[in-house]
Amino acid sequence: MTRAQAVPAAPSELTIQTLFRSRARIQCPAVKIVAIPNAAKRGQRAMNQARREGACWGAPDMVAIWPRGGIAWIEFKTPDGVVRPNQREFHEVLADYGHKIAVCRSPEGALQFLRDCGAPFEEAA
Repeated sequence: MTRAQAVPAAPSELTIQTLFRSRARIQCPAVKIVAIPNAAKRGQRAMNQARREGACWGAPDMVAIWPRGGIAWIEFKTPDGVVRPNQREFHEVLADYGHKIAVCRSPEGALQFLRDCGAPFEEAA
């Protein structure tokens, strides 16, 4: 394979999340999206501080909330990313509690998940 034929790199989780948030601000502005920064690279001191502040390893990357009690949790992964065991366990707890949770591998997939959950979307112009 020559350089001209190189396969483009798959988007990172951060890229997927960023595109999702920018599209969600336009398509469903009534939905509040909150990042849960549990995956940050930290030193031991910062990790201990995060634990004291309530960090919970395995929690999904984002939670979306909207009027009248709507809530959905989103874990972002690259197209070939793997859900870790602690994430899978946390997702199972959320599902057992009756929450909607999905692993999304693209911004479009996450937006469709919110639609399927009943999140309010703006009408197309």
